[in-house]
Amino acid sequence: MKKFLLSVILGLVVCCNLPVFASEIEEDYLDIAANYCVVGDYESAMVYLDKILEINPENKQVADLKKGLAHVIAKDKKSFVTSVNPHVKQAHEYKRVGDVKKEYQALIAGTESKNIYLAYYYLGNFHRDNNEYLKALDSYNAALSAKPDFAQAYLASALTLFDVKRYDAVINPIDKYLTFNPNDDLAYAVKSRAEFELGMLEESKADNDKAIELNNCPEYQFDRAKLLYKAEDYKSAKEIFTELLPDIQTSKTYEYMGLCDFAMKDYMSALMNIDKALILSDDDEYLQDKYNEIKEILESSNNE
Repeated sequence: MKKFLLSVILGLVVCCNLPVFASEIEEDYLDIAANYCVVGDYESAMVYLDKILEINPENKQVADLKKGLAHVIAKDKKSFVTSVNPHVKQAHEYKRVGDVKKEYQALIAGTESKNIYLAYYYLGNFHRDNNEYLKALDSYNAALSAKPDFAQAYLASALTLFDVKRYDAVINPIDKYLTFNPNDDLAYAVKSRAEFELGMLEESKADNDKAIELNNCPEYQFDRAKLLYKAEDYKSAKEIFTELLPDIQTSKTYEYMGLCDFAMKDYMSALMNIDKALILSDDDEYLQDKYNEIKEILESSNNE
């Protein structure tokens, strides 16, 4: 499925057999490139095609795909989206110039044309961008009704369900997406986060481990630290949160650091970290209450 997506979205004029890969990392990079192509981020897709060629410079077929993608970026050729549903292409043009009304009208017209799954998918993205989550879900479901193997719509549905905190409903579409893209780190990360919210900590840890195995990025390490905090391994959690400060210097990072300190009864450090969290937050009542609680503890201990 991922090879089909990449070859189709690139819109190559000359059909060719897709490459046989010498390593799993090359397959992973192609998978990532395919996902970027599906959402129209061709520049990022090109980066991952280049990564494959760095590993295997003799991979002529990936070199051919890169040439085809270069044509798409340069607008020398019609993309797959243009050729199979020109209304979607029109919608992209209207979006580029900021004409929301005509963008929407073009997408609606696309749902009455051929290959309607693409129009419904982008209509779902349109609604999601406008915080119309139920309409977005309806559109993604329509895309999947028209094309049940359109993997990206499963991922989009899961992300939307996560946005509206329907965590129990996230798992099913993510699992379906993973049958098409078993090495997608984002899918495992989203699944782990939904499981975390549902209190499924063992499952959440397993999926977080898989996400980190595929892409050891700061965001997934932040998720790991949260899991450690929930498991009451405050020392290990604090170490990770501290290491992440150069990359994720947010109110939440300092909040968790302060909560780890509080649990380990290091009240002075807890007070300083909660204070930093308060500075970065927007009038957070919980943080203010926690700050006052810690301050009272310190004042009581000083009076003894």
